[in-house]
Amino acid sequence: MEFKIRKKNILRGLTKIQGITGKKTNIPITCNVIISAKKSCVSILATDLQIAFQGDYESEVMDEGSAAVPSRKLYEIIREFPSDLIVVKDLENKWIQILDNKVQYNIVGMETGDFPSMPNIDGVELFELNADVFRNMIEKTIYAVVDDEGRAHLAGVYFETISEGDEKKMRMVSTDGHRLSKIDQIIEKKNRNDLTIEAGVIVPKSGMVEILRLLEGGNKVFIGFKDKNLIVKKDNEVLTIRLIDGEFPDYNLVIPNKTQSELRVDRQLFLMMLKRMSILCSDKYRGVRLKIDKEQMESKSINPEIGESREVVPVNFNGNKLEVAFNPRYLTEALNTMNSHEVIIGFNDEINPCVVEGGSDPGFLGVVMPMRI
Repeated sequence: MEFKIRKKNILRGLTKIQGITGKKTNIPITCNVIISAKKSCVSILATDLQIAFQGDYESEVMDEGSAAVPSRKLYEIIREFPSDLIVVKDLENKWIQILDNKVQYNIVGMETGDFPSMPNIDGVELFELNADVFRNMIEKTIYAVVDDEGRAHLAGVYFETISEGDEKKMRMVSTDGHRLSKIDQIIEKKNRNDLTIEAGVIVPKSGMVEILRLLEGGNKVFIGFKDKNLIVKKDNEVLTIRLIDGEFPDYNLVIPNKTQSELRVDRQLFLMMLKRMSILCSDKYRGVRLKIDKEQMESKSINPEIGESREVVPVNFNGNKLEVAFNPRYLTEALNTMNSHEVIIGFNDEINPCVVEGGSDPGFLGVVMPMRI
């Protein structure tokens, strides 16, 4: 194998696989990347057995072949290479040489035959989606995914398609038991027959992280499902993500059908207030108390081991005086994903979940459980 390639081309692919090949594993070959040269193209293959990546990049191929190369070291070498044009070729005993006119690296490779087989995605039907729309949906749900591996059915984002009246929507939902996030996106009529996930699927959080990397740069993206895998294709790069086998809870039971009172507050003011209140929080004392009146909201953070803080911000509240406590992180992470200048928070009382929405965040709804005062 021998090929010549532009640094920016191969670096683009190597950057996107570091989250896949950089995981701790008992299978050393998965820390490697397969580099394959054929015709005028170089392919990069990487997998951790749950997520697989393939990218094809334009190259001048002098000798076809393939090699397994340590992913992290190859990435670091290419990233720091001084020239724009790089030559890669295999040597004896699986060694790989990377060079230009001034710099040369010889690194130890592995046998390509030991590399796990990649998922077969031939024949999968793909649905076209705006990459920025998909990114927005992921960012508005990924923060509420549980990190507890013991609750695998909550360790990902629930993905389904629904029909409401004359509209068909793509919906993503996440929850960790303390908060919930839901985002809907209307499917255009021309695409309505291309994507149907009536039963719903759960995409692992690690897969969503890799999708965000793939989506960098905007443009169109294509998604599809096959053999319990989510396939995401953008330009000349493809991700295949193994879905979580489990049943997502009935999230509709958590979302209040209606709320009795409505709080309107400047999102940035509220967000910065919550961040300041969080300074005194700890694992033992992590609640922030909110006293909400018609035109103002007072927040208090009390930690006997550190101190206390108080702040007041102007609001518009159409209900009776309300005193409620929250883990500030749950509200902060929801607000961070929003674009609205003004946030609307619906309450029923101090013990039932509140609903977070915004006029510039269509289709988005956050639900946060209060803490006991």
